Order: sequence, then C-alpha cells, then structure tokens
Amino acid sequence: MDETGLRVDGKLHWLHSISDLAFTHYRISAKRGAVPSFLTGGTIVHDHWKSYYAHMSGVDAHALCGAHHLRELKAIEEIEKEPWACAMSVLLNSANQLKCAAQGRGETELPTSVHHGILTKYMAILTEGLAFHERQDPLARRTGARGRKARRPGHNLLVRLRDYRDDVLRFLTDFTVPFTNNQAERDLRMMKLRMKISGTFRTLEGAQVFADIRSVISTVRKHGGNILETLTLSPQQIIARL
Repeated sequence: MDETGLRVDGKLHWLHSISDLAFTHYRISAKRGAVPSFLTGGTIVHDHWKSYYAHMSGVDAHALCGAHHLRELKAIEEIEKEPWACAMSVLLNSANQLKCAAQGRGETELPTSVHHGILTKYMAILTEGLAFHERQDPLARRTGARGRKARRPGHNLLVRLRDYRDDVLRFLTDFTVPFTNNQAERDLRMMKLRMKISGTFRTLEGAQVFADIRSVISTVRKHGGNILETLTLSPQQIIARL
C-alpha cells in the first residue's frame, strides 16, 4: 500500500493505492489518514504511515518496506555519521539476498540457525545504536516546549526498528511477503505522470472516475488482457472477466 498527494479543485487530496501482482485499486480521499480500511486477511506492506496501523485492523499482519529503511539508514550514515547505520543496512540487504536465494532453490523458509543468526545480529546492532544515542547530549528544547523530548532521526529509526521488529523482518518469516512496497509505488507512477502533464482535477467525482478507470487499466495489464476491449464492457462484465 502507498499514497501520494494530488490536487482536486485547487485543494490537496490523496491518492491511495492497493496493489499486488494481479490487481490494482486506486481511491481518492481528502485526508491522507483516511486509508482504505475494508481489507480483511493477509499481510499489508507499507512505509509505516501510522494510519495503516490505526485503521487496518482487519488484516492479519503488517510488514514494513525495507527500501524505506535502507534510504533512511543511508542518510543517517552519510549525514549524521552514525556507525551502526551501515551495519544495519548491510544486514538487511544480506537477509533479503539470503531469502531470494532460498526462494530460487524452491525453499519456503530459512534454516532455523540462519534466521536465528540474523535476529541475533539485528538485536546487537540495535543495542549498539541505542547505546550510541544514550551517550549523546540531549537536544535543546525550545522555551515552553511540551511533550516528550525530541530525538535525533537516527534515534527515532532505532526505536521503530526495535518496537516493530517483527514487521521489519516479516519478509524473512513469511516468504510470500516482499521486502519492499515497490509494487504500490510502481503502480502510482503512471498516476503521478498524469498529474505532472495535466495538472489538477476540477472535481472530486472526476478524479475518482479517473482513478476507477486507471484501476481497471492497471489490473487488465497485469492479467495480460486487451485494455481497449475490456474498457468497452459493462462494469459487471469487467468484474467477471478479471
């Protein structure tokens, strides 16, 4: 799952995407947090937008996008110069390579010893990173600031990797779960291209009609069907065909 901003009648709206290898669904909403909450069962892969956790209670499990973590780790390594970030990046990449190699051999899970070794290294890196931040001077607070003390970006990422460890490593425990949510991002690319070329939508109804049509086109393409022929069918016939 993923989402991206677009303008409707001059106001910011959000395009939400649900994707897998066979289907694509787009939906327009005035609020980013109004994620599609009608899904039941299965595992959703996303970029840790909190609304997915808050409103997607019908799914079996969540998985966090590894590509987003790798981008954050690269920034923390290069900008913040935190030593643990490189080690975590190498570990996540290596774990994904081990999974892909196992899948290539027709296996459905990693050997227990291999999985345990990855988990042990993962926790050791988290411990190292958290200890690093405990040694740092606290960030200055603005006068009159309330709430919890601000944390550095690296510290925030460490806390997420610790608290959502099972979701971060879901791709290892369930081989049907991809390492990233790139499928949803790829399916959003054509919609973003349309926005760059044609700009805003005038009405919410028009935007949603466009999203419905693009949902059909993307899904037909994934099924290897004839797009123009499918679009001439009635909605009932399209549903039956797909």
